[in-house]
Amino acid sequence: MLIDFHAHFNSDDPALIRKFVEVYESHGFRACMSGGLHYGECDMVPNEKVVEYCRQYPGVLYPMAKIELWNTPPDLSQLRRYVDMGVVGFKFIYPYYEYDHDLYMPVYEEVEKLGVPVLFHTGDYRPCTEDTINRRPVLKNMHPINLDRIARSFQKLHIVMAHMGTAYFRELAAHLIKTHANLYFDLAGCGAFMTVTPRDLNDLLRPKLFLREDDPVYLRRLVFGSDSYVDTPHPFTDALPYYRNYCRMNHLPQDATDGIMGDTVASWLGLKA
Repeated sequence: MLIDFHAHFNSDDPALIRKFVEVYESHGFRACMSGGLHYGECDMVPNEKVVEYCRQYPGVLYPMAKIELWNTPPDLSQLRRYVDMGVVGFKFIYPYYEYDHDLYMPVYEEVEKLGVPVLFHTGDYRPCTEDTINRRPVLKNMHPINLDRIARSFQKLHIVMAHMGTAYFRELAAHLIKTHANLYFDLAGCGAFMTVTPRDLNDLLRPKLFLREDDPVYLRRLVFGSDSYVDTPHPFTDALPYYRNYCRMNHLPQDATDGIMGDTVASWLGLKA
């Protein structure tokens, strides 16, 4: 099963949505779509609308909900309501405090109980006018090290580290993947998959201790994520050859390649081919 776990619902234009779906269908892919407000100064399609639009394309689009991690306690009951509506996971980005702040820990506890995966933006984030108002330590708040406490505390929670920390934190991010069995990563966005070679990735995820050379244990934690948008689907088609090249050049067995390209996420979502 082929699944893109990292795509954005940034437009409610029916023609653009249809074109986006056609691109994914032409490659036999499904897409997990996050919307929600407050991506810095960017407004996406509201979560409820994402659910509504995904219902129009069953079997191709799957809704995720972006949860506001700001300076007041999040509404935990809303998490359950979203899952009851059909949301298959949650997206976190641009928090007011660091991801592992005490204020946010009940959110992750509740999501673990709900049994759905989560996607955290880590690493680089382009400056925006919202930064001049909020004056928050954006990169520090989204540093991969903040996922350590979360992964330790909620070991049944499937956590995807979007962008693998980008160039800022990539080496540390790789070490975290080797520490936590429930921590996965994607190379979404041209700032990630176009700047990491297959050899780079293999070297970053080389086992701490000796294992059989043909067991790519940590490379298996990669999940396909493109960082595409409804109005800009080309990151998806750009990412495909890169991910496939990582698998081919690192001589991954077929089951590992299948996991990366979608089977791992499918197992979390309870999907079958």
